[in-house]
Amino acid sequence: MNGDIPFKDQFAEPDSGQVLLDIALPWPELSKLAAADQRSRDPVYGVHRWWARRPPAVMRGLLLAATLPAVTTADDYWQAFADPRPRLNGLSAYDPFAGGGSSLVEARRLGMDVAGSDVDPLAALITNFELAPASEAEIVEAGAQLLAHVGEKVADLYQSESGTPLHYFHLREVTCPSCDYTGLLYRNLVIARDLRKRGAVVRDSPLTTFCPTCLTVHHLKDASRVELRCCGRRHRLDAGTFSATRYTCPACGRRSNHTDLRTGVAPLRLIAVEETVKDGRRAIRGVTDLDNQNQALADRRLFEGVADLELPKVGFKTDRHEARPLSYGITKPRSLFSSRQLIALGTAFRWLRDADVSDDAKAGLRLALSNALSTNNLLCGYATDYGRVSALFSIRSYSLPALSVELAPLHPDGGRGTLPKSVSRVARSTGQTPQRHRWSTTHQRPERVAFNFSPEAAPAAVQCMSAARRELMAESFDVCLTDPPYFDFIYYSELSEFHRVWLDLALEDEPLLPSREDGRVESFGSDLGACLRTTVTALRSGRPLIFTYHATSADAWEAVGLALDAAKLSITALWPLRNDAGMGPHSFEGNCQWDVVVVCRRADECSRSGLTVSLDAWETEAVANGLKFRAADRRNIAAALEMASARFAKTRLA
Repeated sequence: MNGDIPFKDQFAEPDSGQVLLDIALPWPELSKLAAADQRSRDPVYGVHRWWARRPPAVMRGLLLAATLPAVTTADDYWQAFADPRPRLNGLSAYDPFAGGGSSLVEARRLGMDVAGSDVDPLAALITNFELAPASEAEIVEAGAQLLAHVGEKVADLYQSESGTPLHYFHLREVTCPSCDYTGLLYRNLVIARDLRKRGAVVRDSPLTTFCPTCLTVHHLKDASRVELRCCGRRHRLDAGTFSATRYTCPACGRRSNHTDLRTGVAPLRLIAVEETVKDGRRAIRGVTDLDNQNQALADRRLFEGVADLELPKVGFKTDRHEARPLSYGITKPRSLFSSRQLIALGTAFRWLRDADVSDDAKAGLRLALSNALSTNNLLCGYATDYGRVSALFSIRSYSLPALSVELAPLHPDGGRGTLPKSVSRVARSTGQTPQRHRWSTTHQRPERVAFNFSPEAAPAAVQCMSAARRELMAESFDVCLTDPPYFDFIYYSELSEFHRVWLDLALEDEPLLPSREDGRVESFGSDLGACLRTTVTALRSGRPLIFTYHATSADAWEAVGLALDAAKLSITALWPLRNDAGMGPHSFEGNCQWDVVVVCRRADECSRSGLTVSLDAWETEAVANGLKFRAADRRNIAAALEMASARFAKTRLA
């Protein structure tokens, strides 16, 4: 399956017999499938955003390799991979760090019984719905009632005489802490461009700009223009008051950051509105008196009717590892939303609280509304060249755009992340067939197919608690497959808080792993080891515990080694696997695109062996398959192999 590279007997050998994953894994092919699937449609994972969901193809491939006999041929493996029927009935899988749930969803699709845990209640809510969703008909019917109710309450707040409003563009009015001058914060004068990019909005003018003096909207016919003429002056289109993370006061010249300015709670100034028109192209226009009246009406209605809305009741946690959003001056979740957004969202959550619909439908609509929060807030930017909202957390952190975009939440057909589209995504997740890739052994490349998965719904399987302290189920499991927090992990609990304050979900069990500022190898290894040690007790004798991991730091991999020691685990295989290929933050040269798959078992169930694999051997095979290790990936894999070598040396001395 993997050419002539000597994989067999490379690590400790399980006394109870090997599975395919111990001796062979088609990692080049799985890596290509993961890359091919990035833009495929698997609706179940569209229920709600999660920030670290592993590629479904990788999880499916690892689960099969962890359960199929060692003598399985490549053809049999890929036949099992492509078969949508539940091939692993009677087996069970467990994930102690469930996150977005791809390991458990793929295990359930293979017919396995599943269970898991996560410290974040949002992760548990998402995964449990993915495993046991409402029917598409239930979501569609209940969603229609919800949208109709919200429409009755907010339609008059989005009136226009020229079209149907889609996006409202706002600038922040900040006050200089040195001279008290109040001015607009902006990076440049461009609102939108039409550069004829694929998938972008087609416009009548290639450049839409605004005058920084009078705020008039201008449509420029020449895409090469670098200046705007208005108010008797020439304004450079690329000039602004904010650059290199600093605002320059036009009056005194002082440069201030967002913390100095408290930009997140600065007043907003509406400068333009984008509308759709029947049988025409989208148009961006200037602000009218009616637009200002709509905003004033929303402010008054929110003040008078706040008691009738279901809004967040708590502020943001102040003891944070990431200073944002507090560094922007934002201490309360409500500050992230306009009056109109608070009325629309608060009305929707209030209706859902009291609605006479099934619990399953409520669970689906809660996720739909929660997911819509990320595109219906005032920290959303605008993809200037494409004409769509840039959702909050696109960079896995809070960000504060210079040009804030307020989406009209009930627009009937346009827009990214409106309430109708969010409801539709949840409905589709329960009823549409996934479009995924399988490996074509004939053509030796990924081949897109429709996977008609039809597993029976599983009961709520993910418990919200630490993997080190979870109450183990009476039965044990055949496979543990997980993706644990990394040594330099992102605090996803501080991102999920944005959603949890609306869903009234509190963290009941703080993450056990040490803080990033702590950075001590020993404490991280000990805490991760405690989680793995508890997990091992839930595995049947001789069964594998598998996890994916990457880190360019030798300290991070040494912490993994200490965790394995603490849990008394021996490594039976290591494999490279490309997981985060070319997407988001992983597209940058300094970040890892490859994980290392660590396969291990209880040390007392393994005989000792040697380490024969090498980075050079893996890289040779990667290149032969048209794949590439970057410098960061080489450091990652080399550190993993060094950690494994140290474990073998230690066991030999013992």
